[in-house]
Amino acid sequence: MTVFGTIIRGVAWLPFLIYGFLQMAVLIILANYTNPFIYPVLSPLVGYMVDENASMFNHYPTLYLLLPYVYQWFKIAVGIIFEGLVAGMTVVLLMGIINGKNKTGPTLKAAFNKWPQLLIVWTLMTAILWSIDMYLPGVFEGMLAESPRRQMAFNIVLKLFTVGIYSILMYSIPALILYKNGLLESLKTSFRLFIKYPFFSFLLALVPIIITLPASYGISNANVIVDKFSPELVFYILSAGLLLEFVANYFLTATLVKFMIDEKA
Repeated sequence: MTVFGTIIRGVAWLPFLIYGFLQMAVLIILANYTNPFIYPVLSPLVGYMVDENASMFNHYPTLYLLLPYVYQWFKIAVGIIFEGLVAGMTVVLLMGIINGKNKTGPTLKAAFNKWPQLLIVWTLMTAILWSIDMYLPGVFEGMLAESPRRQMAFNIVLKLFTVGIYSILMYSIPALILYKNGLLESLKTSFRLFIKYPFFSFLLALVPIIITLPASYGISNANVIVDKFSPELVFYILSAGLLLEFVANYFLTATLVKFMIDEKA
C-alpha cells in the first residue's frame, strides 16, 4: 500500500480536512473582525497580540496587512488544542488501511485517550520551533544589520535549522499511537529513528516546507500585496495556504506511518 493509495482506499484524510475547515472558519472570522458581533469578543485578544497596532486592525486595508500575523497566533492556539489529536486520529485510520482489515489495531478511541499526551508533545514541538524563529534572529542581529545578503542567507540557514529540529521530533506523534509509547518514550523513539535515518528524516521534514512555499512567499510580502494589488488577495493566499497545508500534513503523516510500520515489522 503506497501513500497515495491510502487516499483512494479510505478516509484517513478526513480528520485533516475537518481541521482545515476549522482553520478556515477562524480565518473568515478574523477577516470579518469589524463585524459588530465579532469585534467585542476578539478585540481584547487582538489588542494583546498587536498592542499599539490594534487600531490598525480595525480599518481597511490595514486589517489585511496585519491579518497574517494575527491569524498565525490564533492558528497556533487552535493547533495546540486540536492538531495533535487530528494527527493521532489520522495515524489510527492509516494503520487500518495499511495493515488491512485482517489485522486488529487501535481505534479512534485510542487517539482520544492519548489526547493529553498528543497535546503535550505537539505543544513542546510548537514551543521549540516558535522559540527558534522568534529569538535566534535576535542573537545575530548585530551581524545581520544593514546587510540584505547576510539576512537572506541567515533566513535560509534558519529555515533549514528549523527543519532539522522538526525532523528529530516528528516521529513522536505517530509513536504515541503506532508503538503505544508513553510521553517520554515517544520522544526517545523519534530521536532513535532520526539517528538511524538522518537524511531520510531531514528530507521528509523538508517536503511540507516545499509544498507550502508558494503561500508562505506570498504572505511574507503582504505589504506589497496590500500596496500594489487587492488587499483581499492576502485572505485568498492564506486560504490557499490552508489547502497546501492539508496536502502537506496528510502526505507527511501517511509517509511517517507507512515508514514506521515497515520499520516495526
